[in-house]
Amino acid sequence: MKKEKYIGIIPARYQSSRFPGKPLCDIIGKPMIQRVYESVMEWKNWKAVYVATDNIIIRDTCEELQIPIVMTKDTHIDCLDRAAEVVEILEDKGEGADKYIIVQGDEPLFNVDTLNVDLSPSIVNFYTKVHDKYDMYDSNAVKVVVSRNRKAIYFSRYSVPYHDEKTKRTDDEAVIFKQIGVYAFSGEMLKLYTNLRQSPLENMEGIGLNRLIENDIEIHMRHTDHDSISVDTPEDRNRIINIIKKYYHDSGGSIDGNENIIDCDGYKQA
Repeated sequence: MKKEKYIGIIPARYQSSRFPGKPLCDIIGKPMIQRVYESVMEWKNWKAVYVATDNIIIRDTCEELQIPIVMTKDTHIDCLDRAAEVVEILEDKGEGADKYIIVQGDEPLFNVDTLNVDLSPSIVNFYTKVHDKYDMYDSNAVKVVVSRNRKAIYFSRYSVPYHDEKTKRTDDEAVIFKQIGVYAFSGEMLKLYTNLRQSPLENMEGIGLNRLIENDIEIHMRHTDHDSISVDTPEDRNRIINIIKKYYHDSGGSIDGNENIIDCDGYKQA
């Protein structure tokens, strides 16, 4: 059986209404886009990985850090539309792949073990169980309802399914799933996605994958125990930093006054 070739695409948008310039925000001594790229590169199955951006400041930063980039238009609606342009650019040069894995440029805690699952369907997305009320009611944390066959039924910024005690028909505790901002697409399906018209539920929720659901296109969901927090606001950045600091403290390391990570043997990490 032929081994599939994967290209990673990290969309990075500078103009964010909630946190302008967030791909370059400092996460303990490194710009966030660098932390995302370094996390992504820990997976060993890549043909190549690119940052996709329309911004020259992000481009210049990536070039300085020797991170491969693809420049895109500044008219894209979301990360998947941007990724579709990258696919077109690469395939026109004969440098495409069997599958394209899109990792949002605001996911600095991304764990590559998430990808060690069946990626054979044409469209794969990931989800994890919500464990704290912050994510449950945070509209920046997208929720997903998943069928018994692990296919997406609906994506929402609301805490779905609705679980008021007055209307529930079960004593079971509500289980809420959070979508992880990582997607695996075939090139064909990415092109189909970007050629579809924006849909009413997509526009109402501000979630691109609803475009596929409204067109009866299956999205295969893969569960992961590796939660991830997207940086949508300065408060999210602070939350990420505190998580990283706690991780190194609990593992016997530390972070010094210059925000250098010191491992358990007292050595500064790169």
